[in-house]
Amino acid sequence: MSSERGNVSRTRPQRHQNARAFKNDKYDTSARCKKINAKLHDGVCQHCKGVLEWRVKFRKYKLLTKPKKWGRKRAKTPRKSGKHWMASELF
Repeated sequence: MSSERGNVSRTRPQRHQNARAFKNDKYDTSARCKKINAKLHDGVCQHCKGVLEWRVKFRKYKLLTKPKKWGRKRAKTPRKSGKHWMASELF
């Protein structure tokens, strides 16, 4: 088994190999899907940007229904996207 302790090498190749890459807009051609795919993730750290891009790529990213409050102090003015938290404000 590949999860066996101390077993670092496999003797056979991967059993099930994907023939094609996943396409997040294959069946869904709605305006919402196009809007999510066109969204640019600016103003976030490199790690958060990678996470957001992965979520968009595999259809895990969901738009907010209501704007969220921004920052650690929970300012009164809401932002358009609450998923773009500044990494410096989280720590």
